[in-house]
Amino acid sequence: MSDFKIAAAQVASVRGDIERNIATHVAAVSTAAAHGVSVLIFPELSLTGYEPDLAEQFAITPDDDRLTSLATLAREDRIDVVVGAPLRSAATKPYLGAIVFAADGTTRTYAKMHLGGSERKFFMAGESPMTIATFGQRIGLAICADSSQPSHPQAYAESGATIYAAGVFLNAEWYATDSPRLADYALRHRMLVVMANHADSIGTYKSVGKSAAWAPDGTLVAQADGVENSLIIAANSGTWRGEMVKI
Repeated sequence: MSDFKIAAAQVASVRGDIERNIATHVAAVSTAAAHGVSVLIFPELSLTGYEPDLAEQFAITPDDDRLTSLATLAREDRIDVVVGAPLRSAATKPYLGAIVFAADGTTRTYAKMHLGGSERKFFMAGESPMTIATFGQRIGLAICADSSQPSHPQAYAESGATIYAAGVFLNAEWYATDSPRLADYALRHRMLVVMANHADSIGTYKSVGKSAAWAPDGTLVAQADGVENSLIIAANSGTWRGEMVKI
């Protein structure tokens, strides 16, 4: 039986250029497929760049025609693909969300439940957690500041999640706080933790990269060297091991 593999896609996004960013996502999905990845996690707001001020202008829905290539690849390559985007809502502000293009052709969305301080000006908070069940794994989805609340991963762990997967945007200052916390969650809840940060994105903020995965004993499985476009792959065939692959 082949290993189960989940990967963080560390990609560089260009501020507000959805078409160019989709092309980068397509390349990452294709690389993931070539390495046998079953679940691929992209960073927070990966389709637009981490640009909260653009949320209302660029808010999209999962059935946007520009996303067809990603939905098709997910289905054809049998990969659950989780991308970050501002999601249109019925309210005055969009959600800071993730779109899940599933291997079975279905599509779902998750909205960030715990917004950072400045994000509240631009986004609505979500109310419901979301998991992906595949290959005997149960993956709880998170977006950046979700993980600042210990109750968020704890709720997933109590519901039987084996993996906590977070798409994030972290600069050097935020990384210094969040990285140890994610490693602690892995150990505390005995689950794999995957963190997908931005690569060297072109926009308002500067990412530190260093996407990573931590095993259920809290040890580092794999980590990006810096801000280059890459996949951080965690594979399980009884124990977790990792590798970094350039995109």
